Amino acid sequence: MRGFSKAGRFNRAVRWLLGCPVFLLALGLAQPAAAQMETKNPPPSEEMLKSYYPLPAQVSLCGEDVPLHEPEVREDLDREFTIILWSRIQTIMWLKRAARYFPYLEKRLQEAKLPDDLKYVVLVESDLRLDARSGAGAGGPWQFMKPAANRFLLKTDTKFDDRFDFYRSTEAALQYLKTLHREFQNWPLALAAYNCGEGRLRKAIKDQGVANYYHLDLPDETDRYVLRIIAAKIILSEPARYGYQIPTEDLYPPLQPDQVEFVLAKELPLRQLAEACGTYYKLIRRLNPRLQTAVLPPGMYKLNVPAGTASRFYEVYLRGGLGGSRGEAPAVGETAPPSKPAASGKNPPKKR
Repeated sequence: MRGFSKAGRFNRAVRWLLGCPVFLLALGLAQPAAAQMETKNPPPSEEMLKSYYPLPAQVSLCGEDVPLHEPEVREDLDREFTIILWSRIQTIMWLKRAARYFPYLEKRLQEAKLPDDLKYVVLVESDLRLDARSGAGAGGPWQFMKPAANRFLLKTDTKFDDRFDFYRSTEAALQYLKTLHREFQNWPLALAAYNCGEGRLRKAIKDQGVANYYHLDLPDETDRYVLRIIAAKIILSEPARYGYQIPTEDLYPPLQPDQVEFVLAKELPLRQLAEACGTYYKLIRRLNPRLQTAVLPPGMYKLNVPAGTASRFYEVYLRGGLGGSRGEAPAVGETAPPSKPAASGKNPPKKR
């Protein structure tokens, strides 16, 4: 070995390194074992390889054309469209939750003579999570602030918060949206006001001399808000076109709980109510998201319980095991809501 020249030793070292897989991997000239194994899998389909989806040539919101012929508008919408399109996990969750809540919402929008496109507002507001809360204090699927919630007769005390009930908060949101459209006379402006508040939008219109959402300089969140709603509509209207093909059985079905009506003469821990139904505390809370405490005060109630458990609940209740009977008058406390399929705002400036 001592007889080799420095050049010879160098050449031998280079040959050894070039034959070493670890060295080649570091240089990027060799694939790791896992990657070599993956190459044995079938090649990806043409759809999987597709990585670009253009905006449609024409888009509307609530029956009003979006001015895509204006480059600034098209670029701003393209940004929101691209973000939502490639936020695959979140958009998949949107589609799954929409299957649960959109049928009811579409029905109510039609009955209220409001545009069907308004259903996408709740996705952008909360991702359709009933328990959504913002740092500014907005809550529920429609992200009401407390003053605006109270304005539309939603209860927001320490025991009951209607903002988290999908059905109650939906009724309030539709009233509010209708009020905003009556004032601003077009839906993009009405939706902008829903996000930043009527006062802030009025001031922007007055200061800038423009009453066109697409031309107004608004706070960044509001500037993007309506465009996010439009982008959500584009993708969720034709999910398969954009690579979202979720099996029907994987979509979340509408909830169909039993409802029980009863009167309490004394406090009742939710745990005991759950036990009377043969279920558990967490499920009762999930079926009744407006409940904010672990104990029901005296009063009259209409609550959701798991499907098939109402008869079991009434058996326990009528034996007097839960502190009341169906024939008693309500004490001070909660009253039953109007009949709706499972008992389910806003304030300027909004949230986040």
